[in-house]
Amino acid sequence: MISNAERIVLRNMYPPGCRVELEDMEADPYVKLSPGDLGTVQFVDDAGQIHVSWDCGHSLAMVFGVDHCKCVMREERLQEILQRIQAMPFESLEKMERYVMEKLSGVFPKISFQKKEGQEVFVDMGVAAFMKKGLGVAIQYETDSQQHIFIKKMEMQGQDIKGKFVFQMQQKQR
Repeated sequence: MISNAERIVLRNMYPPGCRVELEDMEADPYVKLSPGDLGTVQFVDDAGQIHVSWDCGHSLAMVFGVDHCKCVMREERLQEILQRIQAMPFESLEKMERYVMEKLSGVFPKISFQKKEGQEVFVDMGVAAFMKKGLGVAIQYETDSQQHIFIKKMEMQGQDIKGKFVFQMQQKQR
């Protein structure tokens, strides 16, 4: 059992939707996870287990004091990166895409770009994260006479997850 203070700290360190990287896990014969694997936190339960949906398709909890993972990105950090990108001019669409890939592919290895009609691009993160299914970023841009890219608008998109995990946790606490 963990203390209430430890539980509060864990829930602050690993909010639902944050991205985590596996550092070390006690061997599990049914799940093949390796250090470096990435996942998305679903919730932290009352015992301090961090429930994670791993990008490889497994859902497995990290046991407090036994297994170790680190938070690699919270929603606030993604918002900061997007704000920085929005303020920058780019020489071309390809250079903007390369920059976005450089900043985000370590946390979202399945990231891809989809050119939309007109001057719009959708950046598909390839996983659910930050309590959004189909997480992505819609980017509207304009070009100047030299074809430099200036971002007019960036918006994080995805279907809000009214998580069954969150609902189960609320029910247990009653």
